[in-house]
Amino acid sequence: MLSGLGDEAFLDDALSSSGSTAQQRTVTVVFRTSNVIVTVEYEEQPATVGVVPDNQKMQDRARKLAARLADSLNG
Repeated sequence: MLSGLGDEAFLDDALSSSGSTAQQRTVTVVFRTSNVIVTVEYEEQPATVGVVPDNQKMQDRARKLAARLADSLNG
C-alpha cells in the first residue's frame, strides 16, 4: 500500500528471468482517485547479462509518474 497517492494506491515490484540469464524488473503502481482507476507499469531489462535493474530507482520513477497523473486528474 502507498500513502499520499489518490484515495488508495498499491505498488508491486517483481523480478523475473527473461531468457537464459537476463533479469527483468516490472514495477506496477495502481491507484484510485474519485471514480478513476489508473495503472502505471514500468519495465526494464538491462542489455548486460547478470545486471539486475535498480528497484528503488524504478519504484521512484513509477511513483512520480503516478503522482503527476493523480494531480492532473484532481484538477
